[in-house]
Parts: sequence; C-alpha cells; structure tokens
Amino acid sequence: MSYFFEPQMILNFNINKYRPALAAASILMFHGFPALAAREAVTRSRFLMGTLCEVTAYGDAAPAAITSAFEEIARLEQVMSAFKDDSELSRLNRTAAFKPFACSATLWEVLSRSDEVYRRSQGAFDPTAASPRRGFHQVRLWAKDRSVSFAATGIAVDLGGIGKGFALDAAADRLKARGIRSALLNFGGQILAVGAPPGKTAWEVVVPGAPRPIHLRDASISTSSLSENPGHIRSPRTGRPIERPGGVAVILPTATEADAWSTAAFVAGIDPFSRDFEGCLIEIKTSGGVRFAGKCPQGDPL
Repeated sequence: MSYFFEPQMILNFNINKYRPALAAASILMFHGFPALAAREAVTRSRFLMGTLCEVTAYGDAAPAAITSAFEEIARLEQVMSAFKDDSELSRLNRTAAFKPFACSATLWEVLSRSDEVYRRSQGAFDPTAASPRRGFHQVRLWAKDRSVSFAATGIAVDLGGIGKGFALDAAADRLKARGIRSALLNFGGQILAVGAPPGKTAWEVVVPGAPRPIHLRDASISTSSLSENPGHIRSPRTGRPIERPGGVAVILPTATEADAWSTAAFVAGIDPFSRDFEGCLIEIKTSGGVRFAGKCPQGDPL
C-alpha cells in the first residue's frame, strides 16, 4: 500500500484504506502498512495556510490532540501570514522601516531561525527575495527587547519558505503534549514523523528513483520543486522566479530546518552544503533517479 504526496498539495490519507492514492506529478511517496489496518488510527485534515494539513495519529487522545494541533497552526497563520493584512508579519512589514517593531515571542523565534539559515546558507535562503530591496541582512534583529527594524524602505519579509515547517513543529508539540507518541503530519507535501507506527520502527518515505525507502522517525522531509507552483521560489540575487528542472528534498530533525534548507538547496543546489550538512540532501532528477549528499538516516538508499 502506497500513498503519493504532491510537493505543494496533500492527498487525503486514511490508513484503514487499502487502495493507493496516486498523483501523477508526485515527489514523495509514503509507504503504509497493511498489517496496521486493524489498529486505531485517527486521521483529520483541515485547510490552513493556503493548503491542506493532514494528521494521522494513534492513541485515545488523538481526536482532541489533532484539533489542538490545527488550532495552533491557525494561530500561527495569524502571526506569520504575508497575505493577511492584519497579521503580525504584515504589520511588521508596514512599519519596521520607520520605527522598531516589537515582536511577539512567536514571530521573534521564526525570524531568528530565518536569520540563522540565511547566514549559514550564505544567502541562498532569503525571506526578502521577493521584495523590491533584497537581503535579509537588512532586517535588524534586536534581541534585548525582541524588536525588528529594516535598514531601508522597500524591504518585506515573506516566511513562506519556513513558516509551514515552523507550524508543523508547533503542531507536533501540541500532539506530544496530549500524550501522542505516534503520528504522521503532512502539510502541503512536507512530512513530519512523530515516533513510528505501532509495531514498526519507522515510517517509510519513498523518493521516486531511489531503490529503497527512507526510514523516517522523529524527523521531517521537505521538498522544493516547481511542479505545482511555477515561479514561487525566487532568486535572492535577482528577485526573479527560479526556473530549473527537478527538485530537492531535505531531511532534518525539525520541520522548521527542513523547510528552510529545502528552499536553500533548490536555490543553490545541494553541492555547496554537502560537506558539513548535518541532515540528508537529495537531488531529484527529471530523468529519473536521485543523488544523495550529507548525512542520511539508516535505511536510506545510499
């Protein structure tokens, strides 16, 4: 039994069904386990942040825990959305060029983590790539009072390259707080595994072209490609949409890191990061097949 996941969308997943749900242009495929069909799994989905989020969880508390996870994502959307005029991020973008903006703890955390990946990727990940004036180094973060200011007008921050992963981590924390130890979250194609399915050691994710599944446990895999939303990833250097075939996938312990680094790896390719990268980098070729770099989990097709 196999379930395919689109890079930018999600297909409904029900572990009690035996038919595979197929998608023609999929990047990731999740291997279900027929032996688990009799186990009690709860699956819910909700449209959040412009895409579908689906959570499958095991445990008596699963229904309430999943509801709590969705509520947290909805709260974070009101903080991080660049499309809602009344979101905290939109208010920052309107005012930070003129006076320091006092951030909530949540927005401060995601901006700080964005800054970390921006610096470590040497600018390949840049939340200002789509704004008239580019360069996240012009976003000044003042830790003393958690305030943010822009060095000039024309700067706008878009957290689309990290926000979904950040929300996944927060949703997983809500599940764990309710006692959930086995869950699979799929948010617009990015997958976060909590623990493993009952009776198994890991969830299995297949990248088309790879000879064996990747084993995923307490980790996230994020893909970046143009197959579903051409032009949505922009060059930090030119501000123009990047046009390149294929895609990349990144595996890291947190969904926040995986989301941001998959964007960076799509912009720059996997080679600049391969030597010291602490996660797994995967180049997905349009001709079929994959190329791995970095440190990949046991059970992967290296």
